[in-house]
Amino acid sequence: MRKKYGFAVLIVLLFFYLLRFPKESLESVSRGLALWYRSVLPVLFPFMILSGLTVRSGLIEQLPGWLIRPVCRLFRCSASGSFAIVIGFLCGFPMGAKVTHDLHAKHRISDQEAVFLYRFVNNVSPAFLLTFLAREQLALPEYGPFFVFCVLGASLLYGLAVRPAPGSFEQQEKIRRGTFSVSFQDADASIGDAVSGTVRLGAYITVFSLLGAAADTVFPMESIPGKLLAGSLEVTNGVSAVIAWGLPWNLTAPVLCAVCAFGGFSAFAQTVSIASMDRKTACIYLKSRVIITLLAVSLATGILFLRLAVGRFL
Repeated sequence: MRKKYGFAVLIVLLFFYLLRFPKESLESVSRGLALWYRSVLPVLFPFMILSGLTVRSGLIEQLPGWLIRPVCRLFRCSASGSFAIVIGFLCGFPMGAKVTHDLHAKHRISDQEAVFLYRFVNNVSPAFLLTFLAREQLALPEYGPFFVFCVLGASLLYGLAVRPAPGSFEQQEKIRRGTFSVSFQDADASIGDAVSGTVRLGAYITVFSLLGAAADTVFPMESIPGKLLAGSLEVTNGVSAVIAWGLPWNLTAPVLCAVCAFGGFSAFAQTVSIASMDRKTACIYLKSRVIITLLAVSLATGILFLRLAVGRFL
């Protein structure tokens, strides 16, 4: 009941914001649509088509063993699950969850393996950390590998920590192993899913851009609550807010790792939507992101502390 009242209050406040601040509302919606059109759509749309076609065609199971066996053995997953892991770590939010959902819907992986994969395969991409964060925002490209190691390394460590017992998913993979086939219907369905998915992502990006602008009127980004709120809502705005905070580097770096590892509630909403998660799975996913965030902060703090200690020793 409290949640229903909370959503009702939020809707009323957003209506008030749209009527009271029409110029700011228009600008925030325009920013969200521009971000979707210029950055998200060109990058994710082709990947969604190709990943959907790969899942439908059964191509994953036909790949040579030497190519997929290392990932399968490391995470004790099926061949199909290894594809979700690779895509999730290379392509960024929410492709890991999207591929996992598609594999589960096509019965390429079991319910248990899908939940296992949701825990750690959905991350920001290495390109985001290397280019947007290190090069564009910080102007410190030499720190790109540091952020990749801390943020994506935290997800890898968590995936290893929660991996199942040996043989849990490999046997199921053998049962479902099929043949490779491609048809026009598969291509058309993959394009349709990609269109639906990217449009949905654009809607969520726009909504959270509006939410961020509305929150900024109550908690300006220059204030500490405003920066914390920006960091929790959306990752790109959160990165900018943390950098503008002007904290010492030994504090800025771990906080940036936390923002990127969590991904923001915008990425959480996009993931829950595009993967059609039920409440239980969404809670598991959210708890996992919190743990991964803490791991990323621990890795960053440990590396910085070690570097400082070695520097003093030398």
